[in-house]
This record gives sequence, C-alpha cells and structure tokens, in this order.
Amino acid sequence: MQNTLVFEIIAQFSKPEQRELRNFLASPFFNQRQDVRLLFDFLAKNQSEPNREAAWEAAQPGQPFNEQQFRLLLSYLMKLMEQYLVQKERQREPLDDGHRLLAAYHRRKLPRHFEKAQKAIAKQAENQPLRQPAFYLESYLMEHQHYLHLLESGRTKALNLQLVEDQLTTAMLAMKLRQACLLRSHQTVFKTSYRIDLLEVILALADEPSYRDAPAVRVYRLCYLALFGEGGERHFGEMKQALFDFGNCFPTDEIASLYLMAINFCIKKINANQHAYRKEALDLYKQGLKTGLLFEGGQINHFTYNNIVGIALRLPDEWAWAERFVEEYRSYLEPAAQEAAFSLNAARLAFAKHRYDDALFLLQRADYKDFINGMAARILQMKIYFEKQELELLDAHLRTLRMFIRRNKRMGYHHLNWSNIVHYTQKLLDLNPYDEAQRSALYEAIAGEEVLTEKEWLLGQFA
Repeated sequence: MQNTLVFEIIAQFSKPEQRELRNFLASPFFNQRQDVRLLFDFLAKNQSEPNREAAWEAAQPGQPFNEQQFRLLLSYLMKLMEQYLVQKERQREPLDDGHRLLAAYHRRKLPRHFEKAQKAIAKQAENQPLRQPAFYLESYLMEHQHYLHLLESGRTKALNLQLVEDQLTTAMLAMKLRQACLLRSHQTVFKTSYRIDLLEVILALADEPSYRDAPAVRVYRLCYLALFGEGGERHFGEMKQALFDFGNCFPTDEIASLYLMAINFCIKKINANQHAYRKEALDLYKQGLKTGLLFEGGQINHFTYNNIVGIALRLPDEWAWAERFVEEYRSYLEPAAQEAAFSLNAARLAFAKHRYDDALFLLQRADYKDFINGMAARILQMKIYFEKQELELLDAHLRTLRMFIRRNKRMGYHHLNWSNIVHYTQKLLDLNPYDEAQRSALYEAIAGEEVLTEKEWLLGQFA
C-alpha cells in the first residue's frame, strides 16, 4: 500500500498540514462521508506499515473487506486531498481569485457588490509588489469582467476596451518571453531544438513604450537578448541591473531561476576565457546572498558555496571577501556536507595565498563523502605537491588519480576535465625546460584545450 498515490501524498504532508486536512475533511461543504475521514486518520497515524485490510476495518468497522469498495474509498480521499491542495495554492496567490469573485457577482446581477469588490481588488493588486507574468494575466481577466459589467449597465461610451487589450498584450508578451528564455535555456543544456513562434515580433513589440516598462516584460526581454540573442554581451549589463531593480517584483522561485540562468551564462563565458564575466558572476552571487535567493529551506547548497569561492579566488581583490564568506556562511551549509565543504574551500584560500602546509592540513580534516568535492580535494592536493616540488609524492598521487578516474568513466564532462588536468600536469613534469619548441607546443596545447578548469594554473607554470 505504500506505493499508492494516496499514501505518497499523506506521507509528504507535514503535521500542521495533516491537521488542516482533517478540518477540511470535517467540513460538510467538501465532504459528508465519515469513512473517508476515518481512512485518512488511519493512514496518517500508520505510515510505517499501512495494511489494506486494517485500513478498511478502520474506515468500515465490522464490514468484510471489499477490494472494489476499498479502491473507490481511496479514490474519494484522493480527490478531496487534491481539492485541499488547490485551496492551499489559492491561499498563496489570493489575487488569482479576484476575477472569479467578479464573475460570480456579475452572474448573480449584483452590481453594487461587483463595484465594491472591483475597487477593493484593484487597490489590493496595486499595493502588492509582484509583477510577474501571472499578475498581468489576472489583471486582464479582471478588466474583462469589468468590461462585461460596464456593457450590461449600458455605459457603452466609457468602455475599458483599450485597457483590456493592453493588459492582454502585456500578459502575452511577458509569458511568451519567459517561455522563450526557458526553451532556449533547456535547448542549450540538452542539445535539442524548439520552435518559438512570433519571436521577432514579440521582441520588437516588447520594446514599444506601451509595454517595455512592465517589469515582467522588461526583465524577460533583456534576459532573452542578453543570454540568447545575437551580440548578447551588450545587453548583459542592462539585464543584470534589471534583475537587481525588479527582483522584488517576482516570486522567489521565479527570480531565483532568472539569477541561475544569468550565473550559468557567466560561467559559460568564464570557461571561454572571457574573464570580465568573473566579476559579473560574483555580483550576481552577492546579490543572491543578500536577497536570500540562493537559500533553500534556510540552507545554501555546497555546490553553490564552492562556485562562489572558486570565482572569488580568480579575483584577487575579492580574496578578503571570500575569506569572510567561507566563515560566515559555513553554518548555512547542509549539515551532511558542512565540514567537507568548509575544509575544502578554506584549503583553496590557503593555497591561493601560498600557505601550502595549511592547505594540506585543512584537506585532511574532512571526510569527502561527496564524489565531486572529493575529487576537487584530490586535484588541489596534486597542485600543492607540484608547487612544493615534492616530486615523489606527486608521482604517486598522479598514479592514484589516474586509476581513480579510470574507475569512474561515467562522469561525462567531469571525467574528461579530470583526465585533461592529470594529463597536462604529467606533461609539465616531463617537460624539458630548455627545449623551447617543446615548451611552446605544450603551452599551445593547454591554451587550446576546451575542457580544462585548471587551465589558468597550468599556463601559470610556464612563467
């Protein structure tokens, strides 16, 4: 029974949600069946090993088990739980019900109620900060109800048709531009292809004075132009500023997604040796920390923590900030990864400052259960041995790394990157420093390698 859809939902509910759902099921407006309430109570209290026959007995005491009736009972409970989830979502977006209330008053021919509600809803919408695409769609739906009300009241000379049209177009532009950004982002990662109808028309119309100042239109238009358009670099600064200026106009998950797209764009540019994007990426990370967008459930992901330190270390002016960041945000890491992520990044800082013994000590403090973190620690250890010219240790370490990489061939990009790092480090060790042709050929090979995160360090060895 643990594999049923009903049980999966109940197991996911928090204790406060279970209490809410009990009250929901006890409401005669939604449910008049006692057996459904009894079934829910049994399943909520017996989540370790729920038994079908025992669940039936709890819901229908003294009645012989009936498979068909039991499935029907589960179906009733499932539908009611879905209704509860819909109500919960409506509480999160109260403005979404505005046009439904207006439609109800319009159908019941209650003009005074309609007008009072319409003014209250309009004021509520104006006073709340969110201006995501859904806001403009809801504004259109409410204006459409207002139009129907005006039409029925006989005030045909003062119809709001232009406002209805403008709200609809604004909603359409914002939603189409958001969709274009999502499609292009997915297309880049998964190497697929999507058709986006009317894109050129949408981009041109979104720049018209009537629409370009709407936050959702402005942000998504600049996002598309910067990240996916021709010559996007010249739009990137505008896009970043728009994210900073209008961040509070979007729900947290939506603006966080926009930040992530912008950061990934920067990382792609950094990997293509466009070093100016290091500062851009760090600015986005700093703003994401300041606004809380990089947190999930009050915690910061250790991959994000690593990325922030990695970018800051490539900007010497930011090393002091990076050191504060590593200490201040240590407690926000997920507990299972906290000690390893802190030790690794503290070691990276020590290495950057040429405190190699301190870096080795920090690396040896943690148990790197995460595979990626563990490999990052091994690569850093390799660099320390190289810098200290501890050649015997380095030679043994490289052999161990090669075997480790060979055993983990399914890591895709990571496998190729690690293989290249070890390969070129070995080439540097074997290099005759007095053979200019050999030095030049190796330098060019490293500089031309596309997948090589330690390229800057390797090329630095030639100096």
